[in-house]
Amino acid sequence: MFDELERIASKRSRLIGLGVGLYKDYGNAQMMYNKRGYYMDGQGIVYNNIEAKPGEKVMVDDDLLIYLTKALDNEL
Repeated sequence: MFDELERIASKRSRLIGLGVGLYKDYGNAQMMYNKRGYYMDGQGIVYNNIEAKPGEKVMVDDDLLIYLTKALDNEL
């Protein structure tokens, strides 16, 4: 499924991204994305799609994410 999604995305973009949760339940997904070539985008963590700033308190739940990106081989 990911291969097909990445193939489709590569027709429009050189980069694909996704958000992944940060607590233990997401561990397997985090490792899978890393093995597929996804890396942290360097923008830090977000909560409800809003940047979590230093010193700010956020809930550790499904809305606490870090975004990952992957360079695609374009077939344009």
